[in-house]
Amino acid sequence: MAPESRPEPTPAAEAAAGAPTVEARTTAALPTLSKAERRVGRALLADYPSAGLASAARLAERAEVSPPTVLRFAQSLGYDGFADLQVTLRAELSTRSSGPITRLPDAPPAGGLLDRLLQQARAQNDQAEQTLSMLPESALEAAVALLCDTNRTVYLHGGRFSHLLALHLAVHLEQLRPGVRVLGDPTGSDLGALLELSRSDVVVLFDYHRYQRSAADLAHRVHRAGATVLLITDDLACPVAPDAEVVLAASSTVGTTYQSMAAGFLLTELLIPLVMDAVGEPARTRMALWEGQRRAELLP
Repeated sequence: MAPESRPEPTPAAEAAAGAPTVEARTTAALPTLSKAERRVGRALLADYPSAGLASAARLAERAEVSPPTVLRFAQSLGYDGFADLQVTLRAELSTRSSGPITRLPDAPPAGGLLDRLLQQARAQNDQAEQTLSMLPESALEAAVALLCDTNRTVYLHGGRFSHLLALHLAVHLEQLRPGVRVLGDPTGSDLGALLELSRSDVVVLFDYHRYQRSAADLAHRVHRAGATVLLITDDLACPVAPDAEVVLAASSTVGTTYQSMAAGFLLTELLIPLVMDAVGEPARTRMALWEGQRRAELLP
């Protein structure tokens, strides 16, 4: 009896099984590609995955190469063609957008509770440190410059879970500088603030997986008003990223049911001393006044 043939795994199945991403394949292949193909790879990585979801002609234009070079690039990565590469990209995005229930383990990991806690803590800490080390210094400098500019009003907003990050940064920022406001309900009780946005304003938007349509809608509205979007997220593939002037991406998610925002909290805490130093003496004076007002409330 002839052996039963097995169907080729689909890109979605490969993504779910942890196959290398298009980004990982591109990064690994860069040294072996031709000069023209490397230009395509760098153009893709510079705006990943958005650049790969456009047409081959559009990616070729960005890389300043011919469309056939884009086809050869995809084949060099092991894909049948550029369309096959795009199918894999879309499968990656589909996998990223899945909820925590799809990542529930069949059984709890072995080991004691403290051992499991410490193992996960080390893994998340390593991942957070690695992604923070990859932040472009220019983006970090731009973010601090926006946050320390007291001539700008800073608005902060986040998604269902990431709004906690917005609140975390806001309660620290308001001790260092005036003009800090949290947008809890941009289309409802805080609608007036959006109507008053100007070119000098900054909206710090937190959007973590699972990404929300409301965040993208808010970014569009901020742009129409001429204000600046500073996005803090877990991945440069966040749908809001193309509409943000400055993007800081840091992730600490490592094999967890829920996406971790620990790196986001760490990043907001690390931004505070940088902003305080940039604001200078007015920040220290404001902190002193703040503490003076709260002295009666605090217990020894």
